[in-house]
Amino acid sequence: MLNLAEQNMKRASKLLLIFILLGMAIVLGGAAGAFAAGEVNVITIEGVIDPAMADYLERALGEAQENRAECLIIRLNTPGGLGKSMNEMVEALLNSPLPTVIYVAPRGAEAFSAGTFITLAAHFAVMHPDTVIGAAHPMQLIPTPEPPAEEGEKVREQSSAVMEKIVNAFATKARTIAEANGRNADWAEKAVRESATVTASQALELKVVDSLQPNMEELLKWLDGRTAEVKDKETTLHTKGAATVEIPPSAKDRFLHQLADPNLLLILLALAAMGILFELQNPGAILPGVVGGISLLLALYSISVLPVTTTGLALIGFGLLLLILDIKMPSHGILSIGGVIAFVIGAVMLVDTRYSGVVKMSWQVIVATTILLGGFFIFAIGAAVRAHLRKPTTGKEGMLGMKGKAASALSEDTRGEISIAGELWRARSRQGNIAPGEKVEVVAMEGLTLVVQPLPEEQHQ
Repeated sequence: MLNLAEQNMKRASKLLLIFILLGMAIVLGGAAGAFAAGEVNVITIEGVIDPAMADYLERALGEAQENRAECLIIRLNTPGGLGKSMNEMVEALLNSPLPTVIYVAPRGAEAFSAGTFITLAAHFAVMHPDTVIGAAHPMQLIPTPEPPAEEGEKVREQSSAVMEKIVNAFATKARTIAEANGRNADWAEKAVRESATVTASQALELKVVDSLQPNMEELLKWLDGRTAEVKDKETTLHTKGAATVEIPPSAKDRFLHQLADPNLLLILLALAAMGILFELQNPGAILPGVVGGISLLLALYSISVLPVTTTGLALIGFGLLLLILDIKMPSHGILSIGGVIAFVIGAVMLVDTRYSGVVKMSWQVIVATTILLGGFFIFAIGAAVRAHLRKPTTGKEGMLGMKGKAASALSEDTRGEISIAGELWRARSRQGNIAPGEKVEVVAMEGLTLVVQPLPEEQHQ
């Protein structure tokens, strides 16, 4: 009996041990699964680098930290943009509270100009195999007007010296960023000084980027187990099988980013001109004036963030001025034709040609806006001409030709009263006598006295 009890105890102990081991395996496996299935936040920066995109990146870094994400992946596809916004984004990446990954994607994407600096500043720089990077030579946003001939050479020398200082500063910055993240500093400087551009495979070979990955799934596998130095601490990534959670741009970010489009700027300028002019022509309409004022303010914001030329803006403004003048002093269409021509030339020249790869004017938008603007002013000019041809209804001119009835006897020397539209007016006869009740017509005015003549019999009603 004792042996049987001992055997039962041993069996029970083994079963208990098995259950404990199974339980530990389940708990540890679940914990490991939960640990492996962490969260990776993703944002997409596409188009011109502007203040809206800088704000978007800074907000996303804060949200990713709050979400305790493994890292923040920035899908990047940009032709470049504003130097100030680029500096803000680079600074945010270098001081990020969590690991950051720049992923130049999708296929055919580019990281030109400001995009090169942003890519170099991330903890991990990855590209889709079919993408390019480089061309980081700085450019002035608003070109300096051509100086007078006698001062030209001196001014050009000064401008060249200033530009050389800018290039040196950007080259040093690119080298510093590349060295901080262990990347090819020589190529980074070359991208600034010589606008060097390389394909993704060349960038990997030159150690400009860390890896080439065809999709997000492969990128997460590659990142898993890698370490990044975040605020002087080593952080190991656990991204294999992690859930990717997008942090979308806010409505404000999207709206302001859309304003960094020269085509929209052209439309806003046209709307501002039409709305303000309509309000001036029809005081009290309110809505056109409000639309015009808002459009003008939004256009001023676009001008502040776009590489527009002073010549292009001046031509557009001059064209709008000519169109307005043609309404105030009709020139049989000559001013309007000149205004439309100036507007079209200004639209074509609106964007600095050195930024043609960053922002572009659409011929479709130029043609459509010109037709819309021209049609509006043709309608406005037609209304103005009709108003000039219309018979006056007020003042002295408005009284001439009006018909009424004599309320008392009138003669050349005897003043009496006539009734016109229910109102009594002092009047005298132009010639002969007019009896009370006789129909008369106003032919002149002497001060406040009307001069009338009998109305022909056939015009009596």
